[in-house]
Amino acid sequence: MKYLGILWISLLLFACSEAEETITPVPKVIPPPTAAVLTLPANNSVCFEGNNTVATTADVEFTWSKAKDTEVYDLVVTNLNTSVNTTKSGNSDTKATITLLRGTPYRWQVISKSKNTKDTASSEVWKFYLAGDGVSTFAPFPATIVAPLSGVTVTADAAGKVNLIWTGADPDSKVLKYEVYVDTDQVKVLNRQVTPTSTTNTNLLVNVKSGSVYYWSVKTSDGVLNSYSVPYSFRVK
Repeated sequence: MKYLGILWISLLLFACSEAEETITPVPKVIPPPTAAVLTLPANNSVCFEGNNTVATTADVEFTWSKAKDTEVYDLVVTNLNTSVNTTKSGNSDTKATITLLRGTPYRWQVISKSKNTKDTASSEVWKFYLAGDGVSTFAPFPATIVAPLSGVTVTADAAGKVNLIWTGADPDSKVLKYEVYVDTDQVKVLNRQVTPTSTTNTNLLVNVKSGSVYYWSVKTSDGVLNSYSVPYSFRVK
């Protein structure tokens, strides 16, 4: 009888121990923010007037759709002539206004954020021209560099070449030509003191040497007006 009692107590303790071990808390799943959909200024729009215009500046209102699982938005606007960013952070509304220079091309993007997670989501990147006085013909948008991105290290192909890739756009012309400036001297590229390579493609294979740093810039022409990208750099492994 004594042994039966001990066995019964042991079984109860084992059962309680098993029950405690099987209770596992379920982690809370925090969904990441989703990307906002841009609405205005429209992509590749020209003659965008803005508000409160004066001789050199105008107020531009940017709008976008509400993104799921998002609490605030960062609006990032980039001057395509200088690559200088203007950022308006922490917008809880789906619109924001920034004062910008007139007669200038811009690109803009919205970053969705939430205080519950470090994850973010980026919208598409749109471009527009903020109209200036008496402008009826617009220069092409400065080329957008795709690869190599600035500051990266790349490996040349078997022939000792690297493929430079960019995209081009023009608000009032579909025929674009490009001149690519490439050199190991940043100042020469910046001042366009090297002989460029002309092409109608949006890529160019260039000869490179291992261990060297190269700088490159793209001139875009619509046959009347021109624009220039800022110089990018890359190192060859």
